[in-house]
Amino acid sequence: MQLKTTSLRTLILTLSLMLAACFPGPEKVGELARTSMQQRFRDDPQFQGSGLEVVDVRVIGGGDKQFDALARVLHAGKTHEVPVIIVVDGINLQWFAAPTAFAFAVPTQPTDPQPIPR
Repeated sequence: MQLKTTSLRTLILTLSLMLAACFPGPEKVGELARTSMQQRFRDDPQFQGSGLEVVDVRVIGGGDKQFDALARVLHAGKTHEVPVIIVVDGINLQWFAAPTAFAFAVPTQPTDPQPIPR
């Protein structure tokens, strides 16, 4: 009976360790999010040619499947910290930012021409 209990405990411990290995740690989540963000900036017509470079993504909170993070994004010689939420389900990773989080990268155009003072 004691041998069965020991074997069962060993099996449960082994399964727990295997399942824990399915989810990446915070450092890996940050690196995967950085790669995903950089790819988005290359492919999205809104950001193509903007020169955005994701320096790093640092996980600052959360856990399990949802993480709070700060992305450091370089644009026009300035580094901007952008809050993002990262969701990982074991296979897929998605990141979310506020709609205006990257407004600094979109060129602004004047709405009304200003008259030149004489």
